[in-house]
Amino acid sequence: MVEMDLLRRALARAGGARGQSTVEYALVLIAFLTMALTMGAIWQAGRDGTLLRLAVGAASHGAGDGGLLGAARDIALF
Repeated sequence: MVEMDLLRRALARAGGARGQSTVEYALVLIAFLTMALTMGAIWQAGRDGTLLRLAVGAASHGAGDGGLLGAARDIALF
């Protein structure tokens, strides 16, 4: 009887470990797919020029319209 109880406990522990590894596998798979999709989106944005437009628009050099005012804005935003 004691041996059966030990066997039941061992099987219960093993089932929990298998369930945990399945959850861990699912989380890693979801994280990997998210990274792959994000890299694809960045690649697409770089290929069609969206990334370049966003970078130029965010650059402090594009803030001024030239002259002293543009230079002052460039220095202030740096």
